[in-house]
Amino acid sequence: MESEEKKFRTVIENIEDGYYEVDLAGNFVFFNQSMCDILGYTKDELAGLNNRAYMDRKNARKVFQTFHRVYETRKGHKAFDWEIIRKNGEIRHVDTSVALLTNAHGEPIGFHGIARDVSEQKNYEIRLQQSQKMEAIGTLAAGIAHDFNNILSAVFGYSQLAQNNLDNPQRAKEQIDQVIKSAQRAAELVQQVLTFSRQADYIKKPLRIHLIIKESLKLLRSSIPATIDIQTRLDTKQSVLADPTKIHQVVMHLCLNAYHAMKKDGGTLTVSLAEQTSDRKIPTRGKVIPPGDYLVLGVSDTGHGMDDKILAKAFDPYYSTREMGQGNGGLGLAIVQAIVDEHDGFLTVHSEPGRGTRTMIYFPVAREVPHGAENLKKNEASALNGTETIMVVDDEKAIREICKEFLENHGYQVCLFENGMAALEAFTADSHGFDLVITDMTMPELTGDKLAREILDIRPDMPVILWCGFSEDISEASAIKMGIKKYMQKPIGNHDLLIAMRHILDEKQK
Repeated sequence: MESEEKKFRTVIENIEDGYYEVDLAGNFVFFNQSMCDILGYTKDELAGLNNRAYMDRKNARKVFQTFHRVYETRKGHKAFDWEIIRKNGEIRHVDTSVALLTNAHGEPIGFHGIARDVSEQKNYEIRLQQSQKMEAIGTLAAGIAHDFNNILSAVFGYSQLAQNNLDNPQRAKEQIDQVIKSAQRAAELVQQVLTFSRQADYIKKPLRIHLIIKESLKLLRSSIPATIDIQTRLDTKQSVLADPTKIHQVVMHLCLNAYHAMKKDGGTLTVSLAEQTSDRKIPTRGKVIPPGDYLVLGVSDTGHGMDDKILAKAFDPYYSTREMGQGNGGLGLAIVQAIVDEHDGFLTVHSEPGRGTRTMIYFPVAREVPHGAENLKKNEASALNGTETIMVVDDEKAIREICKEFLENHGYQVCLFENGMAALEAFTADSHGFDLVITDMTMPELTGDKLAREILDIRPDMPVILWCGFSEDISEASAIKMGIKKYMQKPIGNHDLLIAMRHILDEKQK
């Protein structure tokens, strides 16, 4: 018996993956050298160490839930992508197996398993995903340029017509209205590109997917040749709990993948959205879709299709059916699957050579929630007026001047600053002389988020609106977390700004 155990220990000590045994409280009782290497501790340091010592709260909770499930069911479990913190503070990603350890009487005494460091693979997948998104933007570039040129043509044309009709105010107003509509189209186009390409924090909220589909198809239509007919069947406006950026990416990539499958001979791309209630389990790719209410997003094409062998490989993030130099166009199904998993959804793919591909995603339906107080009736213009003093900080002169004139027309007192340092000096000198701060994010010397931090250090109750053209340094979630009341993406409609301001100022007075 001893020789068998010695042989087992020798094998364990020489495998490349980490092997561990912990007691029921999660303290190490046995481990190999590879486990020490993964965590960066010596054997003496690791002995008796609890898993909470090398994990943050979020991951410690995931570990506890997994171990508890194994303890309750007595069935082993494979856990993917746990984040651990090495002794030197470096974050690593590990895939782990967990099984129950029992004594001679079958009583649970702890857990054991194998841990594999997958950090390099994880980093590669992130780089690959971003690269694929940029290549997809390249596929869309001609269509985006075409749309922008059309928009600019309308802006120039209607502006010149308005100049020529200054003696006819009604006609000039109609033409200026067209300029505003064109500018709104340009803003929407930029927002779609940014949404599609950015790496953003997950922000799950009740989301009407049919609106995301419509936005995505607007962006796609001018980029996909007329030989491909796009058909939509959007039969529901129901919501799901989802992150809009990620859903936008999934829709765009599935449509781009379908486009590439039909690029040579043309065909039909069909995007559908429907409600489905299932009272039975539906098997799919090693999983089972449980009974329930779902929103089913379908993307199908009439392209070349795939056989079962190629379809299985399509879920490999490193695999592409396209030749070198043709680009990726869309995400691999493995990454689409990961996004679907993040949303507690299910992905099914059916494909046959010569008969196209149909992808279906099942999202659990979300309960409707009442809209917030910002949805004030837009015809109640007088309710948006005020007399408060507003600090406006922006390094763009035109934005400052437009904001000042518009807000003063609604009764507000406005103080303009062209940079963060000048604004901070004024606020420090008279911190109670302002009722609200509106600041741009990207400015020389002192960025908007740093200005907000300085202001909130002086007056923690000071409401701040941060508006941003584009920034990789801050997201809506991180802005709210640091105490900023409202994060708004430029360009901002004047009326939308008034609604946000009034809501914040009225909340402050309660």
